[in-house]
Amino acid sequence: MRMIGIGLMGFLLAGIALLLSTMNVLENGQRYVREITMGPQLVFEQRNDAAADGTHSATFARATPNHPVLLSGLPAYQSVAFSLPLDARPTSGYLQIDATSQVLNGVEGVLRISIRNTRRGEMLLRPGEAERSLQLPLSPMDFARHQLVVSFSLQGTSPSVPCGPDDGIAAIVEIETTSALFLTLDQPLQTPRDRISSWGQTARIAWSDSASGTDQARLLGQAVAFQRRGIAPVFVPGGGSDTLATDAVDATLASLAPTAIEPTLWPRPLARTRATGGTRRFHKQTVWRETFELSAAQGDAYARALDLNLTLGVLMAPSMWTVSVTLNDRLVHQAHVAAGDTQLSTQIDLPRDVQERSNEIEVTLSTTDHFDGTCNEGPERIAELLPSTVLLASDTAFADDSTDMRAALAALDVTQIAVAGALTAPDATLAVQLLDDVLPPEAAWQAALNAADILVVPAGTPLAATLQSGWVVTWGEAGIDVIPLDRADRAGLGTLALVVFSTPISLTEVAS
Repeated sequence: MRMIGIGLMGFLLAGIALLLSTMNVLENGQRYVREITMGPQLVFEQRNDAAADGTHSATFARATPNHPVLLSGLPAYQSVAFSLPLDARPTSGYLQIDATSQVLNGVEGVLRISIRNTRRGEMLLRPGEAERSLQLPLSPMDFARHQLVVSFSLQGTSPSVPCGPDDGIAAIVEIETTSALFLTLDQPLQTPRDRISSWGQTARIAWSDSASGTDQARLLGQAVAFQRRGIAPVFVPGGGSDTLATDAVDATLASLAPTAIEPTLWPRPLARTRATGGTRRFHKQTVWRETFELSAAQGDAYARALDLNLTLGVLMAPSMWTVSVTLNDRLVHQAHVAAGDTQLSTQIDLPRDVQERSNEIEVTLSTTDHFDGTCNEGPERIAELLPSTVLLASDTAFADDSTDMRAALAALDVTQIAVAGALTAPDATLAVQLLDDVLPPEAAWQAALNAADILVVPAGTPLAATLQSGWVVTWGEAGIDVIPLDRADRAGLGTLALVVFSTPISLTEVAS
């Protein structure tokens, strides 16, 4: 009897095992757990293109991979670019988008992904926090250009926002830095420019904290050259196979032309892009916002006036339009426009004492309409900032604390760069940003051997008492700060800095 029971139990267990294997319970369970935690991986336009024998695979990060890509609110728009290889050619591949969403309950929203103005994929938004992954197989037409531009659109509605999408943020989506192109190539990824493209238009340069000051200064100058060719330099501590060797850095720089610096043209148009130009439709108010830079290095002038030209929709009397203009958060103009006037043309004086190197000007248009009811926004309004809206130049050249320093550097035939003490890789990256700002656009440079025009000083390094004539350049809250050397902290600066000398300083004097 016991043997019969054991036999029946064996048959039962074998049947259960067979049933479980047939139903793929383990695999389905793993997939279910993965979908619960991260969401299913969505694949759009799946093809069955077979990869040819002898092909090679590579991953390409998006350009500026260290900058976050966020879509906040409904609607929201963003775009990213992926550089494609030029020497090795892609034969097939796919785009993978990894996204993290934060969505309020009740939101009905979708993340749309487009390539070449064609919708290629969509993802519904789930309430709460979720991670999702989408794959978009690519066609030969997607490889026809040197760059693949991907656009994102966040659309939807939320019941928690009673008066329309402009009154709250109900959804946030971040496009993760792990999003990338996964390509199959006809040959290995070998040339420096293709490797730079795969790193997201980034030059990964090996950096050694113990290298000599001359070698570090040479690498800093090369990194500035990359920066001025539209390629972001990144220093990798210790280097390795996934970095550019010294000879590859030199060869790559020789093959790339510097980015052309366009001279400032006056008058400056305000409606330069679609974000500031074109027709606006709105209910309560609309704001045109534009930034402009004034560079002492390029001989810019202060802005004298804003020549403002608007086309306005018709209002019903007694309502009026209100136009306000601010420059760097200072009110410089405000006026009312009668309901029957559909054209506004006026010149607004811009105070010189308000202007800085980086400036922001805002033109706000609103109505005096008032409608009863919590969500009664009234009829839709329309207005356009015309292309004839421009900034006019004054007769006074722009000057700031760095004017004399930049003039001294511009007078040099060759700028000598030295490093005072060992730099870490993060310090070196910061030094490149400072050097890119202070060096004249067409400056020739070299690592200093006997005398220095620019000294890179790590944080906390004391300055010799003999150093008197020059300027200290550091990062401040609003950008770069330039301080006369005789007013600088000798005991040691709190952050990495450049010391720019009015006349070359002997390296032995620097060391003392």
